[in-house]
Amino acid sequence: MQQFRPLLARTSLEKRDLKLVFDANRDGWTPSAFHLAVDKLGPGVVLARTEQGAVVGGYNPKGWVGYGEYRGSIAAFLFCWPDGDTSRPAIKLRKVGGAGLACIDDPESGPRFGADGFHVPLEAPRSEGEAGRERLARCKLGPYYEKRPDGSNTIFTKAEKATATLTDLKVYVGIYDADEEIPYNDALPFQLE
Repeated sequence: MQQFRPLLARTSLEKRDLKLVFDANRDGWTPSAFHLAVDKLGPGVVLARTEQGAVVGGYNPKGWVGYGEYRGSIAAFLFCWPDGDTSRPAIKLRKVGGAGLACIDDPESGPRFGADGFHVPLEAPRSEGEAGRERLARCKLGPYYEKRPDGSNTIFTKAEKATATLTDLKVYVGIYDADEEIPYNDALPFQLE
C-alpha cells in the first residue's frame, strides 16, 4: 500500500486510512467475488502484479456498485511500474478525453478503467485448455488514459504488450466511521459529461 500512497495526493483518499477488501488469491478470481468485496464501499485503488513482474493499477474515484454503470470522472488515473521496481516513482497516467468512461462498473466483470484502458475481466475458463483465463488483463492506452511518457500504449512490460497474466490482484478502499457517509455507494444520478 505504501507503494501507491504518494499517488493519492489531491484525491478523496489522500489522508484517509485504507483497508484491503479484495485479494483475488484469497477471495477468488471471479466477478462475483470481486463485487461482493468492493461494491458500495466508495473510491478504491486496484493494485496488480503481472507474471513478467510489472506492478500496475488504477484509482477509481467513484467506486463500484455492480449496477452496470459507466462511472465518469476526470480524477481517475492508472499507474505502473513496468519493470516492477517500486522503489522508484510510479508512472501516473491521467484520464483523457473528458470524464466519460473513466470506469465501467459491470457486475459480470472485474475492474475496468475506460473501454480498454485497463481491464481485468475475471473470465472463467471455457475449457481445460483455457486454464488461467481468469487472470488475464488487457490494456490499451491512448483513447481513455494517456500513453506512457516513452510513447508505449500499455502499463505492462514490453514483452507483455497489450495482454498480461496477473499473479496478484488487490483492491483497497477508504475506512469510514459508522456515522460517516461513504461517497458514491449507490447508483449515480443522471448527469451529462
